[in-house]
Amino acid sequence: MHGQESRAQAPDPGRPRVPKDDDARIVERLQRSLLPSVLEVKGLVTAAEYVPAARHHNVGGDWYDVFEPVPGTVTWVIGDVAGHGFGEAVVMAQLRNALRAYALDTDDPAEILRRLDRFVTAYLPNDTTATACVLILDRTTGLVRYSGAGHPPPLLVVARAGGYLTQWLDQAKGLPLGVRESEHRPVAQFTLVSSDTLVLYTDGLVEKPGDDIGDGMERLRAAAELCCTEHPESVCRQLMSLPGDAYAGDDRALLVSRIS
Repeated sequence: MHGQESRAQAPDPGRPRVPKDDDARIVERLQRSLLPSVLEVKGLVTAAEYVPAARHHNVGGDWYDVFEPVPGTVTWVIGDVAGHGFGEAVVMAQLRNALRAYALDTDDPAEILRRLDRFVTAYLPNDTTATACVLILDRTTGLVRYSGAGHPPPLLVVARAGGYLTQWLDQAKGLPLGVRESEHRPVAQFTLVSSDTLVLYTDGLVEKPGDDIGDGMERLRAAAELCCTEHPESVCRQLMSLPGDAYAGDDRALLVSRIS
């Protein structure tokens, strides 16, 4: 405007400048504070790891959860909000908390995902992209019902006479969350016994640029079959190292669980 000099606003000398690296560490601490630090559910032995993408030096929306919403049931969750940073960590927290609340009302994994569809549509930014898989165990029968929303299928390692067999839990696949609110959510089921190992993961563990995700899933399957007799913490460490140090372009979350 004529007669006025345009000036850049000077920084407030009383407010210390926060370096970008410190911002990243703050976001990472937030992410880790939202994940269960001790996965203690009676009758389960569970281990989990989360590794942020090294090239971003921060975190995104990967999450895992295992909890007992009501006596006699156990719920496992693995999920991924696309992107890296504070906004994705906040969306992750909203989804995680909403899912926990819905699990108090129903033991139907498909219904939980349908409610999350409505939650994403009603309350989250329009460009939100998220995937999830929910598994619910009935302790009395050992029956696990599950449903997926655009997420890579969990892996079940089953003890059988003479060795172990692996099975992808891929019979209840659906669209990612919030794509279509009226989306039908299928449900599949299997029986879990004490010698079985359940492996939940996000795509950063099996997917690399230029590499077919099927190859990454096969590496995961073969490695899990080899080390499944070990304690879940050891299984978790070995599987988390599969992508190697040469590539860490995406967040990786992993949860390994076994009935004790």
